[in-house]
Amino acid sequence: MTVDIKVIRAGQMYRYYLRETVVGDGRRPARTPLRTAQEQAGVPAGRWMGRGLAALGLAPGEEVTEAQLRHLFGERGRHPDADRIEADLLAQGASPKTAYKAGALGRRVTVTGVDLVFRPQPTIYLLWALGDEETRRVIEAAHERAIVRVLEWIEDEVAVIRYGKDGVHRVRPPGGLVAARFRHYEARSGMPLLHDHLLLSVKGQRLDGKWGSIHSLVLYENTVAASALYNELVAAEVCEELGLATEPRTAAGAPACDGDCRGAA
Repeated sequence: MTVDIKVIRAGQMYRYYLRETVVGDGRRPARTPLRTAQEQAGVPAGRWMGRGLAALGLAPGEEVTEAQLRHLFGERGRHPDADRIEADLLAQGASPKTAYKAGALGRRVTVTGVDLVFRPQPTIYLLWALGDEETRRVIEAAHERAIVRVLEWIEDEVAVIRYGKDGVHRVRPPGGLVAARFRHYEARSGMPLLHDHLLLSVKGQRLDGKWGSIHSLVLYENTVAASALYNELVAAEVCEELGLATEPRTAAGAPACDGDCRGAA
């Protein structure tokens, strides 16, 4: 598959992501600020995505800071700007307990999100790795737009918030979801490989304004469908922009699988 999924938990796993994922596929030098480490690794800053940002006072495309990551994914699901919220309330005379509670997004959770890794199918990422600047630009644009579309599909058709006794009630998060996207250009082996990590928060807001948790199992169950949608969107745009076409690829003794990009149509 071209979309993989892994769970993110507060604690040691979150610290792993902060050391080795949000700064490229390498190890972040100790005591190095996040943006400095990203620049040293040659990767861009992380960017916020998702319709759920509106409820948090954030906007798509804004840079993801280390403090925001810590609050949302490392501190069991708090508001990305919890420190600002607390400081404002404390300045107004609120108690520390009240100020801390105001920065919460519902109940504290152990599983704070999932990591969805998007990478083009082999023929396309090899074309990206070996192509000229224009080819790489086209593929990166298609890759990025496909991630946006897949996230919208997850928001509209997949994600559900469970609440009530034993999670008896399920509802779509009407305001959408919140995610932080990080671009990588290499695999851990050092080989060229375009891919993005989409850290998707499990926090979602219900119609009554309360924050609940997205059922992570449903996200796992739909990973194959997400991969198929992503592949279709990337291949269609790349082929159209570069004058290519797809053709069925059949392994010996196996049914035909998804098409790969081939020469000009």
